Amino acid sequence: MSITTITRTAIATVAASAALVAVAPAADAAAPTDPQASSQQPLSILRVPQALDLAGRPLQDVPVLVADTGLDLQHPDLAPRLYALPSAVAAPSAEGAGGTVQAGRPGWDLIGTNAPGALAPDDDPDDPPGGSGHGTMVAGVLGAAWNNGVGGAGVAPNARFVALRTCWDGDECFQSVQAPAIDWAAARGARVASFSWLSGPLEDGLRDAIVSHPQTLFVTIPSGNGGAFDADGDDPQPCGLDAPNVLCVSTSAPDDGLDCGAFGPRSVDVAVPTRNNITTTNGGGFGPTSCATSFAAPTAAGVATILFGIDPSASPADVRAAIIDSARKVPAWAGKSTSGGIVDAAAAVTLFQQRRGIAPGNGGGGGAGDSQDRTKPSLTVGGGRVSRGFASFSVRVSEPGTVRFAIERRLSGRRASGRCRPATAANRRRPRCVRWAAQRTQSITFRDGTAGVGADAKTRKVRLAMKSSSGKRLPSGTYRVVVRATDAAGNRSATRTVTLR
Repeated sequence: MSITTITRTAIATVAASAALVAVAPAADAAAPTDPQASSQQPLSILRVPQALDLAGRPLQDVPVLVADTGLDLQHPDLAPRLYALPSAVAAPSAEGAGGTVQAGRPGWDLIGTNAPGALAPDDDPDDPPGGSGHGTMVAGVLGAAWNNGVGGAGVAPNARFVALRTCWDGDECFQSVQAPAIDWAAARGARVASFSWLSGPLEDGLRDAIVSHPQTLFVTIPSGNGGAFDADGDDPQPCGLDAPNVLCVSTSAPDDGLDCGAFGPRSVDVAVPTRNNITTTNGGGFGPTSCATSFAAPTAAGVATILFGIDPSASPADVRAAIIDSARKVPAWAGKSTSGGIVDAAAAVTLFQQRRGIAPGNGGGGGAGDSQDRTKPSLTVGGGRVSRGFASFSVRVSEPGTVRFAIERRLSGRRASGRCRPATAANRRRPRCVRWAAQRTQSITFRDGTAGVGADAKTRKVRLAMKSSSGKRLPSGTYRVVVRATDAAGNRSATRTVTLR
């Protein structure tokens, strides 16, 4: 039985995580005063509410494994999220210790409460009272309950935790324990496993456990929290495992830059924000998150859980590719990871469904019923010229929706009673003014990344016929097109105007 090598910073303040409950976050992250509201900041950066609105099918529950120090099974944000064993089965064991997990139980403690090195498994996978609560914290980031009036909210409202305790506090995790935990969770249908720890040289048992479960996506991290550095030369594990069901994720700063986690185009697939969230803590409490790679793994794992919930028949390679290929490109991560960007949950759902032939949802949260999108879409309009009876310009919108174009003609007028009115003999002595007269409107649906949708989409070229609403060709003159986008939830963008001559 060999010990997994884990640095003290790699497990995101395991040794000091209790301080997260009582100590204010770092100086650049003000302590939240309204946990339920403040917790939405990272979800907004990731565009999780929009992702749920775009889900074209009701989200199915997805069993997930957070291989860590256990979970606070009584926590109000985690208790509703626990997996329940349908019938009694043999318990997972690193040394053939035996035991039975009874029907209705969420999992098992593979290590027991003895000092590290002596396994004493039991039927209680609780995060031990008085401990660091690290497993409880990272689980809350992945799938804490939504809209229950307390705490924050996890990324995936459809996550169901297979509760297996596999690590002690003090950075003590054994690779020989992780392997049977993975086997047991995968046999129970776990599609996602989140690892908030680093291993030393990968042992055959852990490697085999990952590779032999191709229907489970393993989300892992490249480093501890010592600051940004190139991890490619270190060959971090399990990030370095060349397998289609391993996703390696690091941390991004609030300004989209590098943060406390490592980078490396051969080691890191994508980055996620981890600061300024509210997550679960031992004893039913809540605390703020900081920059920590431990929080990066469950964040990305939550997005993967949403995708599996949309289509459980998808493979981990399908889900991994959708997350990487849809990442929001940012300059700081160019050449620093496989994707060169930051996870965008809404773009991941859009691309995933597009590839799976699933029509986008209508703003209902994919049947989850517990999210509401209030984020206005962003709209960019460029160019603008008239040629051969058509107005041509470019459009890009941040998410699928309807874009309305209103063609207006510039006309001279006379100001009267506070308005610019058409010139007549009666008001010819009034001051001159300019007015815009509506000619016609046209709406175009923007659906996917090939049609000018999303931060990384190609700009879409639009051509509007210069005709009135009655179909007559408009005379020469000065025109403008007033553009506004409306997303699936009914949120409207700011109005953009293109002047045409």
